[in-house]
Amino acid sequence: TYSVIPRCPGGDITPDTLIAFATTAKKYGLWTKITGAQRLGMYGAKVHDLPDIFKELVDAGMETGQAYGKALRTVKSCVGTSWCRYGQQDSVTMAVTLENRYKGLRAPHKIKMAASGCLRECAEAQGKDVGVIATQAGYNLFVCGNGGAKPAHAKLLATDCSVEQCLQYVDRFLMYYISTAKHLQRTAPWLAELEGGIDYLKKVVIDDSLGIAADLEAMMERNRSHEKCEWKEVAYDEGLRRKFKQFANTDAFHDSEQIEYIDVRGQRHPNLYSPPDILGPALYRKEKASDGWEWIFAGLATDYPKNGGLSVKHGTQEVAVFHLPHGEEQWLATQNLCPHKQALSISRGLVGVQPNGTLTVADPIYKTTYNLQTGDGISNPNLNLSTFNIKVENGKVFVQVPPCSEMEEAFEKTIQESFKADGKEFKKKTGGPVSVPKDLSW
Repeated sequence: TYSVIPRCPGGDITPDTLIAFATTAKKYGLWTKITGAQRLGMYGAKVHDLPDIFKELVDAGMETGQAYGKALRTVKSCVGTSWCRYGQQDSVTMAVTLENRYKGLRAPHKIKMAASGCLRECAEAQGKDVGVIATQAGYNLFVCGNGGAKPAHAKLLATDCSVEQCLQYVDRFLMYYISTAKHLQRTAPWLAELEGGIDYLKKVVIDDSLGIAADLEAMMERNRSHEKCEWKEVAYDEGLRRKFKQFANTDAFHDSEQIEYIDVRGQRHPNLYSPPDILGPALYRKEKASDGWEWIFAGLATDYPKNGGLSVKHGTQEVAVFHLPHGEEQWLATQNLCPHKQALSISRGLVGVQPNGTLTVADPIYKTTYNLQTGDGISNPNLNLSTFNIKVENGKVFVQVPPCSEMEEAFEKTIQESFKADGKEFKKKTGGPVSVPKDLSW
């Protein structure tokens, strides 16, 4: 399932927006929480519900918080001068200004910011990639801090800056970082490797020692002009909405989750237990397909992403079909059930090529890797995928599989045996009906 986290600039949100958020979460049966980054989060969304959820939130004035991207996540703030007697500046307005200016900005890693209204630092600005702390004369600007596994205290870049100066310096700082950092390198380790450290960075950003300040500002302006809300694009584009279908071959859907849900503190929570691995050889091999196997429709060839896969429904069972337009074998099919932890997720796996030319697919959740052509386990030889023959005729994709009743019985037996061998209780069978959104028209 998926999380849905709308943007809440500065944590500033209206009662009507809160009501719209809660209504959508209740309608789709989602778990809700205030996130660690001072945002609203709803969790447990099914892939085929996402476009409708996006549309409801967009229509209510919300937009994507891009919690899925290496981008600006959020700008945390305290209440500042609006509601606090200690506030020196309007930190909420400053946070909203920063977030609206840099939302959608892609970077080598995620970026977090904060704006504190006084030196009491309630927004924890000195632990962020960019942080501003209000003074009587303006804002002190800090950069290159982060939490995480290796916390780093931010460094003071400039003092008593006006809002305009802050934005100018942050523009330059961010674009210099984005232009020079390594892939997946956050600002703190980037600064640690920068020759001259914070003193050198001050010269580049404030004194324009390299003569590139105008170029950095222009780069930021170009980025801002291309900012867009991906949710809105999906909500109002039928072609994009189709990409969120649960199955390539039908508009129907069924329950694909291998875990059950229970009530915890009045909300729907996943029952936290770990399904066992399914060890041993694969149930089916395409080379040994019998005459009793049938060719089933697996969707239109044009619906498949390049170098990616989609799930195909076969009764209560699921098949993962992949399209590799530049490979020797352009179409490949495996079971969608990952033998590791039993998630139905292989179709969403990451396709790759090893140096020896072996095509691979990695389960998107646990990154367990398999040979996409043979189904053999690579990261663990005891974990293997069934494979199936595939063909394309007149733009339609077909996959050869056992009868659905036979396939269901075989996989069901294997799954139950894995639980028994691991000494666990088999609690949840997939492939059943799925709950539909509640009617809250009242």
